Amino acid sequence: MFKTNKKILLTGGSGRLGFNIRKLIKCDASDESIFINPSNLTPAEIELDIRDHKKCLRVIKKYKPDIIIHCAAWTDVAGAEKNKKECWDTNVIGTQNMVRVAQGRRFIYISTEYVFDGEKGNYKETDTPNPVNFYSLTKLVGEFIVSQYKNTLIIRTSFKQDGPWQYPKAFVDQWTGADFARERAPDIIRAALMTDLTGLIHITGKRKSIYDLARCASPDVGRTSIKDVKVKLPKDTSLDISLWKRILKSSRVKK
Repeated sequence: MFKTNKKILLTGGSGRLGFNIRKLIKCDASDESIFINPSNLTPAEIELDIRDHKKCLRVIKKYKPDIIIHCAAWTDVAGAEKNKKECWDTNVIGTQNMVRVAQGRRFIYISTEYVFDGEKGNYKETDTPNPVNFYSLTKLVGEFIVSQYKNTLIIRTSFKQDGPWQYPKAFVDQWTGADFARERAPDIIRAALMTDLTGLIHITGKRKSIYDLARCASPDVGRTSIKDVKVKLPKDTSLDISLWKRILKSSRVKK
């Protein structure tokens, strides 16, 4: 459990990552977008459509959070190719609305390792992104929007849904730093609460194939290739997390 006297607004509270963040701060709300006050662990009920600027502003004015963790996103990569407007409105317009109404509050933007083209892997924060599909493009545009404002932190990460593997097969020729959402949430919260940490940071696990990750949850999962799907997928989007490791080590020393 993480204790803080900060008021936190979490978007995407019913998603993979948001669900685990709520668990770690003992919040049992089921709202898709929720307000969390860890000091009393009582979430206020909020209906927040991030695509609507007025609703975003109304929520901020009403609850006055100290930190905004923006997890809400369109994450269906294949579906984004068929529903570009919906994906753009959520990942770009929604992000723009939230960061604009933040009005100087600490803003955490959850981005993705998919902003890279996957040609080499082990990407550093200083490497140049090159998205290969529409979903990845919208997340990179979101990064650009967030980077224009002060007191913001962009976290590039990757995680999969907890529990058994969602699909009958997994890619043997795609590499990632992803783990499961329950394993990623603690470091996301740690970074969010490091109020002097701003800019861009990579937070993932060790490099592995999607197939190897899937086998951790479902040992009998089948094998498939990224060549067998219609949407273009990057081959190796593993991230270099040495900067994050140094930050964690330094924070432990200070304690």
